[in-house]
Amino acid sequence: MKGIIIILLFLAYPAFCQTIYQSHEVEKVAEPNGGAGLLNQFLVSNVQVPFKSTIRGVKGKVYVKGIVETDGTITGLEIVRGIDSLCNSEAIRVLALYKSWQPALLKNQKVRQSIVYPVTFIAPPRQGFDSTKSNLIGYYNDQYITENNVAAYKYRSVMPVNEDGNIKGDILFEELKNKNWKQIFTVPFQRTELWYKVSDEPGIDSVNCYQLSAQDDVRQIHYVPVSTFQTNGKLLAYTEYGAQGKPTLKKDYYLSGVLKEMKVFGDSSSTDIRYYANGQIKSIVENPVNAIEHTNEKNIINTWDADGRQYVKDGNGWGKLVKKQYTGQILVEEGQVASGVRDGKWTGKKADSTLFYEEIYEKGILKEGVAFVNGEKVNYQEKIRQPNFKGGEKAFYSFIGQNIKYPPNAARDGIKGRVFLSFVVCEDGSLCDYKILKGVRSDLDREALRVVQKMSGKWEAGELRGQKVRVKYNLPINFQF
Repeated sequence: MKGIIIILLFLAYPAFCQTIYQSHEVEKVAEPNGGAGLLNQFLVSNVQVPFKSTIRGVKGKVYVKGIVETDGTITGLEIVRGIDSLCNSEAIRVLALYKSWQPALLKNQKVRQSIVYPVTFIAPPRQGFDSTKSNLIGYYNDQYITENNVAAYKYRSVMPVNEDGNIKGDILFEELKNKNWKQIFTVPFQRTELWYKVSDEPGIDSVNCYQLSAQDDVRQIHYVPVSTFQTNGKLLAYTEYGAQGKPTLKKDYYLSGVLKEMKVFGDSSSTDIRYYANGQIKSIVENPVNAIEHTNEKNIINTWDADGRQYVKDGNGWGKLVKKQYTGQILVEEGQVASGVRDGKWTGKKADSTLFYEEIYEKGILKEGVAFVNGEKVNYQEKIRQPNFKGGEKAFYSFIGQNIKYPPNAARDGIKGRVFLSFVVCEDGSLCDYKILKGVRSDLDREALRVVQKMSGKWEAGELRGQKVRVKYNLPINFQF
């Protein structure tokens, strides 16, 4: 008889786990880790409003039904009430990415529960879309300021886009003359195939992708955001630019499509918001303009763990930061945060819990530090010391000016532009790993590379926690008449 009872119990357990309960049938309902506010912030940051839905404008909510599983994921997503097919698909996509739920409890056991959650879509009607030719058209007055009054039209831009609203061809700029639009100049469209270096992706160093852009390198004008996509079409990186080519918004994504990091740039600071791969928010940090010059520290506003538990709130609490070092090793840093900055003792440990450093801070200022390297102690007063060209910045620009030679053929042909290079300042002050990131013409590219190579040995190496390290530099070299 006992054997029969045991068998029945084992048969009943899977049935209990597979049952889908409603909210009124459980003792503790399923909810997002950290509360609905964190999930809503995730949705706002991750929703990509479909381009075709923005043409006529959209404002509403898509209600999605799903099952919160016992492992904190959500499955079986379907539309309860939608807006249109594109918004409906996007709502399911983005909600499926969020894998940080507290499952429902019944009799102290995790159980599956059905939920319905709204995903909000808001976008004003898109102006200037020509559906016959799939062009986005912008109108401007005689000062090149955006204009909505037809009588004041003087110039316009015509940008061809694909069905997702991404640029697909050269941008034409035209001037209105005698009631006809006449082309005055063209901004070339660029589709670049490249390998994109990623982090926080186990076993993956870089992925094949393509980048869309349209820019004037000489004037430092980006006419569209620079967007990088995986070959499967998932957005991998996105950067908007303002005046003088300075970024105003930058987003990076995990390969799954979850937003990894968002940086919002202001005049005096930037805000950095990071997420875990499961969609849970990780941290909100502010970067003051003077951070590198004075303290090398950021203002830590809020931090959470991957399960939504908050450790630093409004700049106060116990900070725990997990970051990847330049060597690729994981470093776990912990210590007290007061008024947004490190205060007191902070420690850094490697992934295997080996102590790497101990540092003492006073209101965000590093007072002393010691690193443990190969069994030895290395003392330091500066955490980061950037590489320096011997003689300083003035000597650096003087060296470039005295050594650059405009290639005669380029000068004769009227060729000018900016060559973007990268190089590494090695531990002994020599340079290595030279790369042309973006060239102008072969003779200008060669000349820029020649001058940079000539700087080898004229640098003082950078240091991190008392150790000399390799530091990568990006450098633009202008060729102007």
